[in-house]
Amino acid sequence: MNIVFHTTVRRQLPAALISLAIVASIPATAQDGQDEPTGATPATSEAAARTESPVKINAKKNAGDLSYKSFFGIQSLLQSFQPPEPRVIDFTYRLSFTEIDGAARDEYDPQTWGVAIVGDTFDQVVPVDRGGYFLLPNLPQAVQESATVMFNTQTRWRSLNVAFKLRLSPEQTLEYADFVRAIDEFKMVQGQVPWYRFGLRAVRTASVDGLRACFRAADARIEIDGMAATTRVEGMCHVLKFDPAKAAAGPATIAFVGPLDNVTLNDREP
Repeated sequence: MNIVFHTTVRRQLPAALISLAIVASIPATAQDGQDEPTGATPATSEAAARTESPVKINAKKNAGDLSYKSFFGIQSLLQSFQPPEPRVIDFTYRLSFTEIDGAARDEYDPQTWGVAIVGDTFDQVVPVDRGGYFLLPNLPQAVQESATVMFNTQTRWRSLNVAFKLRLSPEQTLEYADFVRAIDEFKMVQGQVPWYRFGLRAVRTASVDGLRACFRAADARIEIDGMAATTRVEGMCHVLKFDPAKAAAGPATIAFVGPLDNVTLNDREP
């Protein structure tokens, strides 16, 4: 489920800062934006005194750079609305891509880095899962320094996508009863979003109609009790619509057959 929301926070660092070139072991993919790079920004004497950083910032505009404090606060708020353990869903952010769409978004797999938090005296790369999913770490120093969340691909202005991942068994299965429960848990989150949080209106008003499973193989599939389920195929992803009759018919097991990236709730199409 991809829900875009906006916030009216003020940018803490100039928009001209972005495009991070990092040491190879960190996951993410560099993607050129529409603005022309102008070379590395000169380090200040204070910055030069720091230990060599794994994150190197070049001058490149990305209107999607965000305030860490604001978006970590939104993350914490939505996580606080989730039901207590044990639960079936988990909140996650997703990159709000502007230059890639469709299957390319689901296959986005950073090879160097994808998201970083940059403050005055530190920088930290954030792990990004295939498809552009991530969570912001709790960094008090980032709040103190009014740090910026930066992306190594062009993203929407003042926006991030929100998704809710479903927890599966180690065998990649989900009981249909837990499918029902996942939708109910999401409705619990929605019911706690205050009406005056206009930036979260899309979360509060979203309508879920099923789940979306993204695989890494073209022959992957979703089964229910050993039989191939009817799904809508979107690239390497399969959308399984929720069936109230199946939910009422008694126990059933959904199996995700094939190399799997993630399973998220799917928002209803208009």
